[in-house]
Amino acid sequence: METPDDIRKYVGKAMYDAHGQIIFRGADKDNLQQFLDVRGWGAIQNMGFKTVEEAMAFQDRVGQWVTDVINEKLK
Repeated sequence: METPDDIRKYVGKAMYDAHGQIIFRGADKDNLQQFLDVRGWGAIQNMGFKTVEEAMAFQDRVGQWVTDVINEKLK
């Protein structure tokens, strides 16, 4: 499915913030708006990771992956 131009224009580019687990939309870092919130910490921390740091890294990998998928679809 091709991305409609109005969606492409609205999103611009997705950017992931690991500190807040938030995906922003916007053309540049000076004009960002919150777009998505990466959730699921309750489930992630109980997935069998040995440390909290491993669980946090996994959550960030998921957030970055979703961001990359959005940006790939917008090309």
